[in-house]
Amino acid sequence: MDDFRTSRILKALCYIIIPILVIIIGINAVSIGILVENQQEIESSKEYFQTESFKEQYMYIIGATCSYLERRIRTEEKSNVLLADEEVVENMQLEMTIKEGTIEEKQNEKIDYNKITNYMGVGNTYEILIIRKGVAYTNVEKTTKTDEIEKIKEYIMEKPYHWSYDLKEVKTDFSKMQYEEIAYNGYFEEIKEKEYEVYTCIKNPKAGKFQIEQIVFEIVVKTYETAPVTVLFSSILLITAIVYLIASMGHKKGHKGIYTDSLDRAPLELIGIVLGGLFILEGFMIAGGFVVVTGAFWAGVSLIILMGLILYATLAVGIVTFVRRIKAKVFLKNTLCYQFYQYLKRKSKQAKELLLGNLSLNAKIVLAIASVVILSMLLGALVEYSFFFFIILMVFWYFVLKIAIVNGNKLYKLRDKIAQLYKGEVKEELDTTQFDKEMKQVAEELNDIAGGLSHAIEDVLKSERLKTELITNVSHDIKTPLTSIINYVDLLKKEDIQNETAREYLQILDNKSQRLKKLTEDLVEASKASSGNIKLNIEQLNLSELLKQVRGEFEDKFHERGLEIVETLPEKEVYIKADSKYLYRVMENLYTNISKYALENSRVYVDLIQSGAGEGKTATIILKNISAEKLNITAEELMQRFVRGDSARTTSGSGLGLSIAQSLTELQKGKFELQLDGDLFKVIIEFPH
Repeated sequence: MDDFRTSRILKALCYIIIPILVIIIGINAVSIGILVENQQEIESSKEYFQTESFKEQYMYIIGATCSYLERRIRTEEKSNVLLADEEVVENMQLEMTIKEGTIEEKQNEKIDYNKITNYMGVGNTYEILIIRKGVAYTNVEKTTKTDEIEKIKEYIMEKPYHWSYDLKEVKTDFSKMQYEEIAYNGYFEEIKEKEYEVYTCIKNPKAGKFQIEQIVFEIVVKTYETAPVTVLFSSILLITAIVYLIASMGHKKGHKGIYTDSLDRAPLELIGIVLGGLFILEGFMIAGGFVVVTGAFWAGVSLIILMGLILYATLAVGIVTFVRRIKAKVFLKNTLCYQFYQYLKRKSKQAKELLLGNLSLNAKIVLAIASVVILSMLLGALVEYSFFFFIILMVFWYFVLKIAIVNGNKLYKLRDKIAQLYKGEVKEELDTTQFDKEMKQVAEELNDIAGGLSHAIEDVLKSERLKTELITNVSHDIKTPLTSIINYVDLLKKEDIQNETAREYLQILDNKSQRLKKLTEDLVEASKASSGNIKLNIEQLNLSELLKQVRGEFEDKFHERGLEIVETLPEKEVYIKADSKYLYRVMENLYTNISKYALENSRVYVDLIQSGAGEGKTATIILKNISAEKLNITAEELMQRFVRGDSARTTSGSGLGLSIAQSLTELQKGKFELQLDGDLFKVIIEFPH
């Protein structure tokens, strides 16, 4: 995909074919437009000069030229009133003689070669002879072959495209301009009414405006049948090329992201002014080309094509920089307006710091309220407390409220961050750029605290992980030789050893190896429980029955130390969702702890309590006993690993029982709490019911 968008060949090809396709679509669209109005004529005519449109244009030029000549002659006649009387009389006599038809032949040879030479560009397109009241007016160049009226007539009528009216009949080689075709044409009726003799011909059928019109006509004749299909496919290609170029703009081979150059970094307004000026200049040049083309066809066409390509290149440059700015998300950034806005923002911030930087927060609040009140009063004074005032005031208060809400939201963010830190949750840092002065300082300090807390938590987790790994590895290393010791002790116990001292030593070895085995197992289990590396089998469990089983298991041990179990269970069975194996281990650890450390000949209280309703229903186990030793220790310290209530360490415990019980309880979504009140030892275990 990237290679496709960065292909220079494809881009160059698209830039080349776009103007070609535009020209093709334009030509064929014109063909379709002309065809809609002149379909029958185009399909039947083979030459432009034999079309209805040419007839209308030709007759219009003849009629307009005659009208122009009439107006000019009348104007000159009015201006000649200051002539000498003899000259006026002579002119009047000449005019009367012409009307009576008695003028001599020599007088009929009066020819004016100048009056209609430059009218409507006629001199470049048509050659015409108009005889009015015996005087001939023409734009034919005066030569020895055209110095008489009859010679001019012959000169014109010899041309391949001519038309004449001699006050009697029409002679022409234009099929559409025979008398029958133009009898009711308004221009021809005016010529007959004013008794103009008219002889015209096309000066050069291959030059000037006729050349353009013939080319257009020939293009229409050749393309009108295929024009709709051509326009359709050319439009599809044009749209495809434009879409590809827009998609590929800003992508350059070997460059990640959107590529921009110095043009894209220049102010947009400056680029717009330069490109706009070029558009206007190039537009005038193209318009000049259309003017030139009527007189010098190929020169005009060349100028139009050249300026059209330059205009296309200018437009392409403008679109490319416009699209790249949008894609690179710098459209507004690289504008003079945006830079001016940023400048004002910086200056206002500096002014704010200068004016308010040393004020306390309370002073700023008082100043803000005072400003709001003063501005409200000024607004009221300006609009005289009318309905319009209340509208403006509502808008003003809306912005005041918005500012207050924005600052309130900032305070909420600071509060939420403090709450997270209080709970030990270290999440992403606050974005300090959205806060001002005091709030920004608080946000930065909270980020520093969060960073320090995060590092502390990481250190604790790392230390805990290393401790767990150490316990697991050491336990594994001890377990292998310990197994061998236990096995050999068992073998020795089966031997018939007569020496009483040796048997006593063997018993001690057996007791100590079993104690060491239990300690190793407790270490491994404590490591698994704290790391959560235990697979639980959660099921519906009868908690009342479980407590009865544990009590039966420990009755003998309790009896040996004179401990009386006072058990209070509800009449109905209590069920919870837990793992029976590990919950039994929890209770076993607690009962073992009581059997070792409870005061002899005392009572042990076991209570099972149901509380709550619905989803909030819970089952709580409470164990209470009096410690045989003084508990000069906190509950938190006693819950730590390897800490025992027997400070003299005369019993065989490992100090891991309570820690394992807590970890296993929490893994099963329960709560484990230890409370010490003097010598009272109390454990509370709570599970969702």
